[in-house]
Amino acid sequence: MQYKRLLECLLASGAMMISAQTAFAQVGPQPASDTAKAAVPEENTVVVTANRVRSNAQTTAVALSVFNGTALADAGVGNVQALQTIDPSINVTSAAGGAYVAVRGVASTDTTETGDPAVPIARDGFFTNRSFSIGSSMYDLERIEVLKGPQGTLFGRNSTGGLINIITAKPRETLGGYLSVDLGAFSTVNLEGAVNVPLSDKVQMRFSAVSRRHDGYRHLTGVNMDGDDEDAKSARLQFAFQPVSGLEGLLSYQKDKIGGVGEVTKNSPLGVATPVGDARTFEGFAPVSTKLDGERWRWEFSYNRLPGDLTLTYAGGYDTQDYRRNTDATGFTVYPATRWFRQGESPATRNHEIRLSTPQNGRFTAQAGYFYFTEKNVIDSGIYNLAMQPGVPVSFANTYGLKFDYLIETKTQGLFSQLGWKLTDDLKLTVGARYSRDEKQRTGNARLLLGALVNPSIGAPAIVNPGNGNMEESKPTFQVGLDWMLTPQNFLYTKYATGYKAGGFNSNGSAASIPYDPETVKSFEVGSKNSFWDRKVKFNAALFYQDYQNYQASQMTDALSSGGIFNVGKAKIKGLETELVVTVPELARFDFNATFLNTRFGDGIVVSEATTPPTNRNIGGNALPNAPKLAMTAGVQRNFGVAGGDMMARLSVKHSDDFYYSVFNDQDTRSSAYTTANALLTFKPADSAWEFQTYVNNLTDKVVVSTITRNYNSRQNVTQFQPPRTYGLRARYSF
Repeated sequence: MQYKRLLECLLASGAMMISAQTAFAQVGPQPASDTAKAAVPEENTVVVTANRVRSNAQTTAVALSVFNGTALADAGVGNVQALQTIDPSINVTSAAGGAYVAVRGVASTDTTETGDPAVPIARDGFFTNRSFSIGSSMYDLERIEVLKGPQGTLFGRNSTGGLINIITAKPRETLGGYLSVDLGAFSTVNLEGAVNVPLSDKVQMRFSAVSRRHDGYRHLTGVNMDGDDEDAKSARLQFAFQPVSGLEGLLSYQKDKIGGVGEVTKNSPLGVATPVGDARTFEGFAPVSTKLDGERWRWEFSYNRLPGDLTLTYAGGYDTQDYRRNTDATGFTVYPATRWFRQGESPATRNHEIRLSTPQNGRFTAQAGYFYFTEKNVIDSGIYNLAMQPGVPVSFANTYGLKFDYLIETKTQGLFSQLGWKLTDDLKLTVGARYSRDEKQRTGNARLLLGALVNPSIGAPAIVNPGNGNMEESKPTFQVGLDWMLTPQNFLYTKYATGYKAGGFNSNGSAASIPYDPETVKSFEVGSKNSFWDRKVKFNAALFYQDYQNYQASQMTDALSSGGIFNVGKAKIKGLETELVVTVPELARFDFNATFLNTRFGDGIVVSEATTPPTNRNIGGNALPNAPKLAMTAGVQRNFGVAGGDMMARLSVKHSDDFYYSVFNDQDTRSSAYTTANALLTFKPADSAWEFQTYVNNLTDKVVVSTITRNYNSRQNVTQFQPPRTYGLRARYSF
């Protein structure tokens, strides 16, 4: 298996409770108001697409959080990692360009070419397995929906933990747009804008673009360069059209470019807890670089004039990415050379879905469809000797010690259906099912040159090992739920759902591929969504229990002579999520969100740790990785008039208990408990199209890790950090 990729995120948490806009992800034109400046609606009118159809967030039987484009911009959320600062149920782990998301303690740590996410990230319903360019899509947004718990009926694609749905702003029926400029610490220069042009009464166009740049937060000695920087550009062109009555269409094209150094890591001795006092200066031996060039086509068509008032929707798309990253690997083995781990991946992803649905306001509702997903990924990666150290008699400079040349093809097909039946005017039964089939096939070779990898004195010829692997499996998932509208402001639901994440195979380049089985999860949830005091108080809560089987984790195996991904056992997850918003007229708006988790592996689970020699360890009773017992956000926001305009001030905090990044729950892979604060001040002049903001994120400059990984080859811990204190001034002009 390809060597695991070697190895911002504390932004304002206050936006958690600012409502989503009423516009939804439809194929036709949006209402005539610009996304960036749309008014925030009443709490009970937030419309989401969590069930693939329009529904009120407060009467949708799904635990979810919704953030509109304005709230995300105010919080400085420009990538997926930053979502964890405004939603306590999310934990995002960095992985040197391949971050993965945990929701309710469910995550997939395998970010190699054979791995699948447990919390997929969809962009306007389009799914990709690789997270390289996800951040470049987070601009000109309508909203982001975070769905929690298994979503394996309507969304599938391995969504055992949940789903993040990024919904971009769509073309509108009026001329308008906005331009935003953000200048701040670390030479930050962020530019974002959009223009909407109605070309006719049947065709609308929207063009949007972003450029995000800042210098590095960390300095690498030796190579004298700064890392954890950002240099990303993206542009999106969309056309919406309504050629005949009942037919709507959308065509979209997006181009992405990412450069710069990218994420960097700090190395420390294996088994020793990383001192976090100095998170600004790291030792570096080889220059680090990141480059991505990607583009994505997407289309969607909907026709609602079929017999029986049925609506037929077809959505498809094609995404290509070319990702190149050179990571300093000099310290990863005892070898007299300056080294890179050169990661090259070129995934090409296709999505197709066709869905038929009834009107959703009747006593009986139904939707059914077929989903088709493929990914073809070319792997061109390996450990590369950039230069030999002086005095080495045999030089293997500019040579790969270990090289992977693979082609991996993934295909997923799914048939799904969901039915709803109003037993009474206030009581509704919902049942859903999905049948998924997954296939993965890898062909190619790994080339091992011992003289260039282990010791220059070894004169053995290169060893070529086939990396072929194959996996085919299928699984039904289902859900059944009951929801009850107690009053127009009080909603109660309960549901039972199952989820499934595909298995795979792994090797280390010198042994045959070894398969591992899929994960499954059974989830029971009870939730309540409420508005009180003339909608000035909102309180939502969800209580859940999840039975997790065949947990996929890294462990040592004699078959590989190294570590790999294998099924290690079962786990239980219990938790409670709460959301409270209180608006006190003439005073302020207060919000509080919290996620309480109790996670535990089953008794008697023994995992072989890839130490030298391997160590068998009992993880029974340990907590799951990426699962703090308590994570919370809280904020206070006050609006008041000043001479010449209106002012809004907001202070917010994020707290997380300690948690672990490994199933072994060792102190050297532990994230300490932390609390961060953020502040925002907005001024809007009277009768002006301008708005000005000043912000400080991570007010106290708290040092917070974003991952700690044990690298057994180098006998080192590899640590990455969340952003330090950042501040700046943002100006926005709308027209």
